[in-house]
Amino acid sequence: MAMKENFISMAPDEESSAKVSLIDQNKTLMMDQYTTDVEAGAPEFVEDIQNINDAFEHFKPKVGVTFTDEEGGAVEETLRFGELRDFEANGGKGRLVENSPFLSGVKMKIETNAKIRKSIEQNRKLREILKEAGSREELKTVLQSMLDELKEVDK
Repeated sequence: MAMKENFISMAPDEESSAKVSLIDQNKTLMMDQYTTDVEAGAPEFVEDIQNINDAFEHFKPKVGVTFTDEEGGAVEETLRFGELRDFEANGGKGRLVENSPFLSGVKMKIETNAKIRKSIEQNRKLREILKEAGSREELKTVLQSMLDELKEVDK
């Protein structure tokens, strides 16, 4: 029997006599270990798991990750998965980003920068100010002083 590119195995499951299904051409199968507390050797055998929700509840998968911030520093975080939707990124709109403080912060910065850019593009006077180097430096100074004032108020 010829093996297909997207085919895992034709071998039947010994206990249920089920066969492994073909993976559609437009699908991606991702397999990884999402827990770091598993010991090498004999895997744990659990009989009472009936569905994927039971598996998440029993194993409580989590993984430690290291992100790199803007300054190049390391940010340690533990990502926890309680259901399949927790793996979704969806361009920053998924649960993976939602459940991660670091990724949520990055998303917020990206959205803020996009709003500022849109405001600049729509504001004709501001665009003209930004064209000239002298007025650009003057605007930068004004904005920096406003930022300094805001920092003083926060203290």
